[in-house]
Amino acid sequence: MNRRIVRLCLVYNANSGRLGAWIDSARKIFMVKGCELCTITHGIAGERDEWRSCRAQIGVPIEYFHRDDVPEPVSKVAGELPCIVAEVEDGTFELLVPAQSLNECGGRVSELKGRLFIRAVSKGLLLPDA
Repeated sequence: MNRRIVRLCLVYNANSGRLGAWIDSARKIFMVKGCELCTITHGIAGERDEWRSCRAQIGVPIEYFHRDDVPEPVSKVAGELPCIVAEVEDGTFELLVPAQSLNECGGRVSELKGRLFIRAVSKGLLLPDA
C-alpha cells in the first residue's frame, strides 16, 4: 500500500542565519566544496530559477532546515547531512534522499528531481506528480 508524502524537509549541511548564508555564498564564489543540497537549490544570489520551477512541480510543501535548527522528528531520521526527509500522511518521517545520493546529483536540479521520484516509489511513497 502506497502512502502519500505531505511535506518534504530539506536539511542543509550549513548553519542558519546571515553568517551561514554568507559563508555558503563565499564557498560558491571561491569554488570551495560546501553543502551539495545548497549547490542544487541555491546560487550566489539566492534560490535558483530551475529549483523554483521544480519545487512548484513537486506538488507538496517544502520546508528548509539547517543543521542547527532541525526539529526532532526530522533529526531522528536525517542521518548524514545534507539530506531530504519526507513527512508521510500517517505522521511518520522517512529519509528520502540521503547525503550520498545528493552528492551524486552533480549540482543538477533535474538529477535531484529524478532521484526524489525514484526513491519515493522504491519506498512505497507517493508524490502528487508520481
